Amino acid sequence: MISRPILLTLLLIISMNSSAFDSRPERRKEQNPTVPAYFIVPLPYSKPGIGDGILFLGNIANVAGSTADISVIEVTGDAGGTIINGEEIPLYFDWLNLEFNYQNITRADVKNYSIRGMNGTAKNDYNTLEVGYSRALNATLIFNFYQKRLNFFYSHSNNDYRLDAIYDNNGVLIETLNYSGSDKQDRFAAELDYTDDYLDPRNGLRFGLSYQDHNAANSDNAEFFTVDLQALAYLSMGKADTLVFNYYQSDAHVSKKGNIDPAAIRADIALNCAPLDSACLQAEQELVDNFISERSNGTASSMGGDNRLRAYPSDRFNGAHSAFLGMEYRWNITQESTPFDYFVWKDVRTGIQAAFFSEIATVSEQSSDLWKETRYSVGAGLRLITGSGGVYRAEISTGNEGIQPIIIFEYPWK
Repeated sequence: MISRPILLTLLLIISMNSSAFDSRPERRKEQNPTVPAYFIVPLPYSKPGIGDGILFLGNIANVAGSTADISVIEVTGDAGGTIINGEEIPLYFDWLNLEFNYQNITRADVKNYSIRGMNGTAKNDYNTLEVGYSRALNATLIFNFYQKRLNFFYSHSNNDYRLDAIYDNNGVLIETLNYSGSDKQDRFAAELDYTDDYLDPRNGLRFGLSYQDHNAANSDNAEFFTVDLQALAYLSMGKADTLVFNYYQSDAHVSKKGNIDPAAIRADIALNCAPLDSACLQAEQELVDNFISERSNGTASSMGGDNRLRAYPSDRFNGAHSAFLGMEYRWNITQESTPFDYFVWKDVRTGIQAAFFSEIATVSEQSSDLWKETRYSVGAGLRLITGSGGVYRAEISTGNEGIQPIIIFEYPWK
C-alpha cells in the first residue's frame, strides 16, 4: 500500500529536480496560445456506453486575449442535460489556472455490468440503469512551471444522482427504483512533461502521478483512495510523425470497508422483487455482488470509453486494480497555419492528423491477478489540430466485443 507520506515525498522529489527543465527538448511553439476562436454548431456525438445524439455546442476560446476557454453544451439524444466547462482560466499570470466542469444531466442510461473485472464477463451481460438526474461540479487548480514542464493539480468534486429504473439488455423494464447517492472526491497530482510541446507532443517523455480520496457519503460506503501512475513516450518518426507509447496503472486501497451485509444492501436498493420474478431477482443479486466488491476492495480507474481501451463502452471494466498498455502512430498529414472563418466556426488550422492505435488492458480485484485476463482494442481515426488549442477527433475501433465509433474533442491518454 502506498501511504500519503510516501506519495508526498515522491511529489517533493519531482519538484526539487528543477535543473532538468533547462535542457532539451525545446518547446516547438507557445505553450499558452491566445489565438481567438469560437465554435457554435450542432455536432453529432458517439460515446461508448452513453450512446448517440446531437450536442448543441457553443465555445469561445482564449476569451479577451487570455488563455481562458468557456463552453456550454446542450445534450440531446440518448442522454440529455447541460454541461458548462471552463479551462485555463488564469488566476495568476500563467502559473496558476482554474478549470471547472458543471454537469446537470437530466436523462441518461448507464450500463451496469454484472461482473467486475474481466474474468467471466460477456458483452451482453449487463443491465441498464436509468439515471433520473446527475449533478456534478468539479473544480481544479493547476500550478504550471517551466513552460508547463512541471505541473501540479488539486481538484475537488461533488456528485449527486438518482436512479429511477433498471432494464435488461434488451430494454425491457425489470423494476422501478428510487435510489439516490452522492460522493465527494479530492485529487492531488503531479506531472513531469519532458516533451517538445504540451498540447501536441512529438518527441520526449511525460510522467504523471495522482492520489485521489474517495470519501464515503455515509457509513455504508467504503473509505478508499486510488493511486494512478502514467508514463508516455513520444518518438519522432520521419519529419513530422510520432509514435506514442502509453503505460497506465491504477490501484485502489481501502482504509475502511463499508457495509457488506447482503440483506442491508437489498433493503437500500429497494427493488422489492416478487418471489417468482427471476429477472428481477437476478438483477438484484448482480447489484448486491457489485456493491459488496466495491465496499470491500474499492474501485480503481475503469477501462473502456474514449480514452483507454476505446473499442469498449465507458466504464466497461471495473475493479480494484487496472493496468493499460497502448501504442499509437500519429501521421501528421498537413502542417500549416491557415486561419478560417465559416461564420459559426472560427480558428486557425495548424494540422490534420491520422492516427492508428493498438491497446491492451487488464482489470482485477486482486493486484496479483493483473494481466491474467486481458482485452485488446485496435483502430484508426482523423484529427483536426487548431491554433486555439483545440483537438477534434473522430475514430473507429474494434476489439473482442465488436466495433465502437468515437467523436470527441481532445487527445486520448491525457
